[in-house]
Amino acid sequence: MNRVQPLIYLLFSLLVALPVTAQLRFVAWSNEYLEITSYLGIESHERFNTFQFQLNGNNIAVKNWSLSARILAPIEVVEGGPNRSGKPFPADKISLRWRTDDNHTQTNLRSIGVSLNDIILQNANEVLLINRSKAPINSYGSHYSVFTLFGSLKISSGKYLDDYTSPNQYKSVTYRVPLLYTLYDEQGRIIGTQQIFYMIRVLPRLTDGNLVDVEPDYSLQIGTEAANATLSFASDQDYVQGVSQVLTDAVKVHAMTDFELRIKSMEPEFVHSDGEIMPLSILSLRLTPGRDAKTVVSNPAIVLSSNEQVALSGLSDDKKHAQYFNLEYKANLTRHQVLTSKPGTYTVSLLYLLIPR
Repeated sequence: MNRVQPLIYLLFSLLVALPVTAQLRFVAWSNEYLEITSYLGIESHERFNTFQFQLNGNNIAVKNWSLSARILAPIEVVEGGPNRSGKPFPADKISLRWRTDDNHTQTNLRSIGVSLNDIILQNANEVLLINRSKAPINSYGSHYSVFTLFGSLKISSGKYLDDYTSPNQYKSVTYRVPLLYTLYDEQGRIIGTQQIFYMIRVLPRLTDGNLVDVEPDYSLQIGTEAANATLSFASDQDYVQGVSQVLTDAVKVHAMTDFELRIKSMEPEFVHSDGEIMPLSILSLRLTPGRDAKTVVSNPAIVLSSNEQVALSGLSDDKKHAQYFNLEYKANLTRHQVLTSKPGTYTVSLLYLLIPR
């Protein structure tokens, strides 16, 4: 059984950040160095990357803030080169992952609503590590306060690593990864940046070659965009007609037999950061055939529930064949809910399960 847990956000009304009249300082640092000795790749310890938010002043309030990462240049050899391929190290083999925090009461990974899945980097393109945090950066009346988030860096496993070793069996190759972290406010204005240079050393003789690039019988993957989906009620028309979002090829399945995709909510209600709740029934979803999908036996639209429901039954006989499915979310409010619900962000976590048939 494969299990994937994304987050869904519902935003009611437009939320406007208060001006920052005191000082907010964003700093980041890292252990910076990783050594690859195996085809299994490597993941750093959970506090490899540190992101600290320092608030100096008792009237700081920044809502819906975001944090991004962007590779500034190709990941070139800086020592021990050339490598076997003559190419820069591939950015999409490097990922970041949130791991833990400093247990700040109001602002932590759970209250922010981050995804704990790997966030894969892209060549020259920005990727969001936090997308419109549901917990504000807020001094809560304190003149000085700090909260800190921690994450790891991962190099993917695989025989591809051969291309990035040295042709000299006694020589290691070192690559430099120039990464820029940027903190944004609700309007996309830059609050602060931090540049970190990571160093990745690849040894010439990698071990565990027999343990990688083995095709699993079943696998399930939820795309980055779908893992942190946001539905926003921003106009009168939204409140009357509801809102929807279609995510193309959001779900990827490998299966050696026919299969079912089941979905359930991990919580009994949508929850506001202040404790207010909304029923799960305001959200419905449907999976439809996407790229390279085989025959779909059934794919009903389902209303979200804390009980497992079959969202799709599909056919398969080849575990190497990737099937993609589009994901559509729809949210509707009753008139009573529109009039009585507290504005803000409501969240829920969904669990996707891949079950052989």
